[in-house]
Amino acid sequence: MRKIIVLQLVEDLGTGGLEKVIVDIAENLNAEQYKVIVWCVARGGEIADELISKGIDVKILGIRSYYNPFNILRLVNLFKKVNPDILHTHTYFSNTIGRIAAKLTRIPIIITHVQNTYWNYTKRNLFIERLLSYFTDKIICCSDAVKDFVLGYEKISPQKVVTIYNGIALDKFNQSIDVASFRDSLGIRDNELLIATVASLTPKKGHKYFLDSVADIVKTYKNIKCLIVGDGPLRKELEEYVKTLSLDYYIIFTGIRNDIPNLLRAADIFVLPSLIEGLGIAAIEAMASGIPVVATNVGGLGEVVKDGISGILVPPKDSKALSQAIISLLKDSQRAKQMGEEGHKISREKFSSKIMIRKIEGLYKEYVVKKIK
Repeated sequence: MRKIIVLQLVEDLGTGGLEKVIVDIAENLNAEQYKVIVWCVARGGEIADELISKGIDVKILGIRSYYNPFNILRLVNLFKKVNPDILHTHTYFSNTIGRIAAKLTRIPIIITHVQNTYWNYTKRNLFIERLLSYFTDKIICCSDAVKDFVLGYEKISPQKVVTIYNGIALDKFNQSIDVASFRDSLGIRDNELLIATVASLTPKKGHKYFLDSVADIVKTYKNIKCLIVGDGPLRKELEEYVKTLSLDYYIIFTGIRNDIPNLLRAADIFVLPSLIEGLGIAAIEAMASGIPVVATNVGGLGEVVKDGISGILVPPKDSKALSQAIISLLKDSQRAKQMGEEGHKISREKFSSKIMIRKIEGLYKEYVVKKIK
């Protein structure tokens, strides 16, 4: 039997949770049954380069708009050259242009992945989503919160929608390291407690509220350091805000790092102060590393972090609640340790990339049997 050609279509492949999902699909689908191709509609990025270095078939198309009908026709012609059996799209732009072109090309199976709750959708966006759903075989939601959004706000038929949790390669976050040496390499002293957050430096990640909470925490706890891991358009603004709050001693901007598992293993508490979040892969990675999580109760984070068990959930945009939650864990190291252990257990039960891949493969097989002879 010939291999089923699966084309993963995404706007770009920078760094983030969505990109990690695509890497897992590209690397871990059954290679005896599937041939995976990854196309970036607009531009590449760090993850695109990583996939190329691993021998994955990656193409960067340089298409920036679906308003130009010639761009859609160009994508149709590219599809015809490859003749994929399954088109699996990610992100709004790729979901839109990809499904239109796929319908015109008569690609047998069309699957769309939704990774967040887009409450800022216009009426036009919602109309497009509903219209395209009629010839989409399945819409995968990364959490039940996203599924509720798709059903309730977009008004998509329930028969079209399924929840498959994003997963991570758990073993990467379960390896022993020399914590003391690693912390020393970061400039963290032996008596200092390390708080970490990992997220792109964009407004929706809520870093300013985290910094405000740190300003409150250091009134009582002088022996802390905070790692802000990631990069993005707000970096300069956040660095200036740190100076305004006189937090220079306590805050370390690391930029993008390739050793996230080590950073998390070295941390005592993980914080995710997001304003919106489809699921929260960074929180899952922290739980897999065995550290307690303090996160905002938005989107799918309530499905990841069990409040009072594996971490603490607080309202978004509430710096005081954030600081109180962090202080409660700084005060009670035993409780923090127990939460870390519970989070580690939950991550293995629910958020393994193996579970995610198995469910996606099951979905592919279901439609291959129905539509491909």
